[in-house]
Amino acid sequence: MSNTGFEYRFGRLLAPALAAALVLGAPASAQTLTIAVATAPTSMDPLFQQLNSNHEAAIHVYDSLLNMNSMMQLKPSLAETWRPLADPTVWEFKLRRGVKFHDGSPFTAHDVMFSFRRAMNVPGAPSTYSRALAEVDLDKSRVVDDYTLHVATKGPYPLLARRVSGIPIVSRTIGAAANPREFNDGSKAFGTGPYKFERYVPADRVSFVANPAYWGPKPHWQRVVLRFVTSGPTRVAALLSGDADVIATVPTADVPTLERNPKFSVACGPSARVLYWAMDVSREQALHITAKDGKPITNPLRDLRVRQALSMAIDRAGMVRTVMNGMAIATNQFASEGFGGYNPAIAIPEYDVARARRLLAEAGYPNGFKMTIHATNDRYVNDSQQAQAVAQMLARVGVEVTVELQPVANYFNKARAKEFTFAMVSFGMGTGETSSVISPALLANSVNNYGGWKNDRFEAAYQRAMQSVVPAEHDRLLQEATAIAMADVPVIPTHTEVGCWAGRADLRIEPVADQFTFAESVTRK
Repeated sequence: MSNTGFEYRFGRLLAPALAAALVLGAPASAQTLTIAVATAPTSMDPLFQQLNSNHEAAIHVYDSLLNMNSMMQLKPSLAETWRPLADPTVWEFKLRRGVKFHDGSPFTAHDVMFSFRRAMNVPGAPSTYSRALAEVDLDKSRVVDDYTLHVATKGPYPLLARRVSGIPIVSRTIGAAANPREFNDGSKAFGTGPYKFERYVPADRVSFVANPAYWGPKPHWQRVVLRFVTSGPTRVAALLSGDADVIATVPTADVPTLERNPKFSVACGPSARVLYWAMDVSREQALHITAKDGKPITNPLRDLRVRQALSMAIDRAGMVRTVMNGMAIATNQFASEGFGGYNPAIAIPEYDVARARRLLAEAGYPNGFKMTIHATNDRYVNDSQQAQAVAQMLARVGVEVTVELQPVANYFNKARAKEFTFAMVSFGMGTGETSSVISPALLANSVNNYGGWKNDRFEAAYQRAMQSVVPAEHDRLLQEATAIAMADVPVIPTHTEVGCWAGRADLRIEPVADQFTFAESVTRK
């Protein structure tokens, strides 16, 4: 794949649904870019709900203090510089001058403070950005002048700059009573971004027009249309028919055929999303494990040797090659190379059935045991196929597996209730470094620590990392915490996803690790 710098291999033919093209609308003009994305936003209010689909639309209209590049490294946006002061609980942001909102009002530090406060309390919002701002003390934060902002935190907090990079900035002129309906109809949907809001049709599309007064580089397109097409085959059909110029989240089975077609270009790159299996290591008797004859047994997952055996029984390279069609990167930690906290000393366990069987025998399970595993069937790329593959791999070492697949709607409520024993989980590194996965997945007090794992050495190392605002030290301590955790095998990471986009052959698409689809990542060749 020429766009990625990675080598991928594919083993499946084009899905049958590609044979027909679905007409979604009139062909785009040369100045209009039409993109078919996989998920519809719930609102045009950029602070209504912290969902990827909402942010994907918002980034066209709204800027944040900071942005991230394709590998999620920070770069300036509305803030030109940022740094912790001598007091590590106060960060200073120097803001860009001469920026205006789409309604003509000037951008100042007062708008940032207004946005942070509104982000915590949007009228009628099902969820807010409160998690991103949980460590911020807004009462102690202050506007020094129109272009200098001091943001106070409740303690030393190395992730502040990364956390605020995901918070869209709105104008204080909209007023505290502004409601999401006024963003959906456009009456208050003005930011400082490269595009202005044009029209929103819920569950169908949203369109934008170029902002000629944008403070940054001139927008690439006069008009941008995001169409919400949840079906992967339908998105591909829209590309083939010319009803979409670019599609996001290309089905893995369709990538090879699109690459071979000279009418199209495909761009793929590593994502920040890791998939792993969480194991119940806390109960004396697991809910979904028995002896081969169905009798109750002590939870074997509490034995490190069993967890090691299951990890080495999973052929990660085979999973990537056959189940993910090459569209993944095998791993045994939460980050891939290039992301903060990635530890190059952590090896991927060698796939070794014989050694796995010996470890199970040493642990007292020479004949294995029965286990039910749980996975989603509508959330992650090829999630049900992954679960079936893992079941087959574990069977080779004597574990008789039953697979229960469930829609995502209530899956994670059950996981938080500790109703699963061996469960598929995935997190994306929203901050571009591993603490945003380590924290929910492994900290003892996290509701998302589905296996109930606890390790004092890990907790201490993680807390040291979260006390350091020096980037190099923070990263080193995250590596140390990750090494402690992975040595105890509380979870079994298998791979990080690879994100793929496809478009017309005359377009160049820059793949981005956060998997957001942004019109400015698409240019003419």
